[in-house]
Amino acid sequence: MSPSRRGESHHMYRNFLRADGTQLAWDCRVRYAAAFENAERRYGVPASVCAAIISVETHCGRNTGRSVILYRLSRLAMANEPQNLERSLRSCDGDPGDEQRVRARARYLEDTFYPEVRATFEIARRMNIDPLSIRGSGSGAFGYPQFLPTSYLQHGVDGNGDGRVSLYDPADAAASCAHYLVGHGWHRGISFQEQRSVIWAYNHSDAYIDTVLTLASRIEEPDAASLNAADTPR
Repeated sequence: MSPSRRGESHHMYRNFLRADGTQLAWDCRVRYAAAFENAERRYGVPASVCAAIISVETHCGRNTGRSVILYRLSRLAMANEPQNLERSLRSCDGDPGDEQRVRARARYLEDTFYPEVRATFEIARRMNIDPLSIRGSGSGAFGYPQFLPTSYLQHGVDGNGDGRVSLYDPADAAASCAHYLVGHGWHRGISFQEQRSVIWAYNHSDAYIDTVLTLASRIEEPDAASLNAADTPR
């Protein structure tokens, strides 16, 4: 669950809806069938939806990111520190409107990412690891489903019963993804529009939502998926 990415183009996701992208998502669903199906039984979220999300987020765990998330999150959290704020204000050229927007943005980043920094240390404490060893995307998200640290603490669950929650373990990742969606309103019998609203919480992007739901439908009907892969939103 990466930070909001408003205004994304469908073009960004076109590869996921081509034949090879659809095949990757289907292979992910099959490879980790037990994990996704256990999560579906437990939370009522279709295996195809979680498989689609994890495929789009990290190519089914192949690319979870190499950045030290503590560095990335700390940099964002410190946007409102006097030295950093002064540096940002230099670009305003005395424009009061620009200065107000810069200050508001700095406060937003501080309020949003300082809790993520604290959560990173809490994760490290729980897992008995060095906080600098947690690597993920440049936005500070990590694991197969790309959770921010606070999402891990709120929605991460043990899917394989080993007493730990690792977003790099397929069973934990699938269960945590489903648990996140339930926590944001997913329920059995959910309407299509409600599905869109829930996935919006995962990523504030219509292009992302369209891609995930299209992939999920193709995973459920794999033969039709390969034939219809050309129907990619432009």
